[in-house]
Amino acid sequence: MTSLENEVTTAEAEFGAWHRQRNDALAEDFGLLTLTSFQWLATEPSAVDLVPGLWSADRAVAALNAGASDGFRMYDGGTPVRGILTQTVAERGQKMWVRWCGGPEAVAVELARRDGRYLIRTRAASTPAQQNFSGVPVFDFDPDWIIKGSYVPFGSPQVARIATARSDTSLAAVLAGEITFNHQASNYRLLAEFEPGTGALRVTFHDATNGLGTADWRFLDLPPPALDGTVLLDFNRAQNYPFAFTGYAVCPAPVAANQLPFAVSAGEKLPA
Repeated sequence: MTSLENEVTTAEAEFGAWHRQRNDALAEDFGLLTLTSFQWLATEPSAVDLVPGLWSADRAVAALNAGASDGFRMYDGGTPVRGILTQTVAERGQKMWVRWCGGPEAVAVELARRDGRYLIRTRAASTPAQQNFSGVPVFDFDPDWIIKGSYVPFGSPQVARIATARSDTSLAAVLAGEITFNHQASNYRLLAEFEPGTGALRVTFHDATNGLGTADWRFLDLPPPALDGTVLLDFNRAQNYPFAFTGYAVCPAPVAANQLPFAVSAGEKLPA
């Protein structure tokens, strides 16, 4: 076997492991496939659907006022929750916050923040979507979709307003730099965003497969560029955002520049 063949075999094996880990994460208890609601928090303490308590938030902090008989416990550690509990998360962040144990099945409550507003999402112990999940369909691995690009950071981050999967929400994308690459003898460019919370690079893009077997857009996380700016775009690992699996998601759309005119027949397809 040649060194090139070895590289392809290794890359395909790594892709298989990545795909299995992705499926395992989606199907886990209280995972993405168990979401049951999406609720913005009001400024005044108010009741919400599916769990008791009074919930509220301002631009800085979220709060839960739980009675002693409400049956809430901290998600991590299981400490009973009584009285007023406050929590913050960073913009575009989320945290599994509390569990409600007062019903026939436990319900997890996730706190998130989008465009300066706090929301909660409830997650059931299990759902039909989770129970019937058999994996995300993907295109066959193709080494030709591992493309070398060149990354040039901006002198300072650029901020752009972008749409999301929800018509009532837009977000701020913090753009880190530009990636140029060649595909079938033509040059293309994509703008890379800082991935919230990690500082890594993420490219969100449209391509000609959208609506024809793939979601309306997908994203690609990138390994750190080399010192000379070289970066690998492995489109075999193009992923669906959560909106492809659930209606209870706020997912950033691509910036206007990230419209690829060709079909990226690699990565994840639209789930059944």
